[in-house]
Amino acid sequence: MRVYYIKENSKGIYMKKERMGKLHLLAIIAFVVFILLGIASMATTPTIPIELGTNYREMLMPHVGNERVIDTVTVRGSTASVCRDPQHAITSQQALGATYQVREDRGSERHRHEPIFEQLVNGANRAYPSETVAIRSARASGHVPTNARQEEYYESQRGSDGRYYSVTRVRTLYDCYIYYVGNIVTTEPMPQLVTHRENFTMPRMTRADIYRRTINWLEDNTERRRITIEQQDMERGRIRGTVTSAARADQTYIVTSNYTIDIYDEEVVFDFGNTILRRTDPSLQRVGNPEQIFLQSIADATMTELVDFATSIRSYILSR
Repeated sequence: MRVYYIKENSKGIYMKKERMGKLHLLAIIAFVVFILLGIASMATTPTIPIELGTNYREMLMPHVGNERVIDTVTVRGSTASVCRDPQHAITSQQALGATYQVREDRGSERHRHEPIFEQLVNGANRAYPSETVAIRSARASGHVPTNARQEEYYESQRGSDGRYYSVTRVRTLYDCYIYYVGNIVTTEPMPQLVTHRENFTMPRMTRADIYRRTINWLEDNTERRRITIEQQDMERGRIRGTVTSAARADQTYIVTSNYTIDIYDEEVVFDFGNTILRRTDPSLQRVGNPEQIFLQSIADATMTELVDFATSIRSYILSR
């Protein structure tokens, strides 16, 4: 921090006050003229409001009725502005969908935020290609700061001696992009909990044979099918563990089910339950908290995996 002040005698103070008074008067006159010119310009240049199109306005509203939020989608703005606020807060002028004024000759242009709404919709459709989804509660959520740099500026500060000093301070500037967020909603009902039970007969096979072949298949497929074996009880003929599958090819939803395999002479029974889903971000290697499967398409894909798990073991046992 740098501080500057000037020592003055009585004559210097008088002359300085006179000069400062004239400069101050000129500054006031220039400011008034500038304001009057601005008002005159506004009076002679008609403006009209640019409002968000009707089909976009419902995207600003919260979800209602049987709509339920299943996810969010984010879009980054394309234009950066200088940002001095360390909290990177959104101003009222940056609110998504806000009405603004333009010259009358630009009245045919579309609202500048409509392409952002379209990007939000496209992002939702890419994430959920098999579902009917919509955007609700679209909003400007914050800034993405880049290119941090330092800027000096001056403040007038009164010292303990009563005089004012010019103080040099430093603040950080950023090039900030606004990012926009929308809730993805659907009217599709929640699917039922995913459970599955299946039994196969194994003619002329003992429990020991079935058990040994089942364990061999599980161990051979531990890595490829993401299988764990958590409990083995050969005396009782029971094996317990988990099986994990990707409900979608992009690995964004990982589903895990507990399985129990009960083995008898000439018969094997599969039980699957406690099926949970975790949302993931493969690029960042993030895995979310467990939750119930929230879409029927994910439930159907999970059921297909569980049936394949059981029938693959059966085929292996019978082929040996």
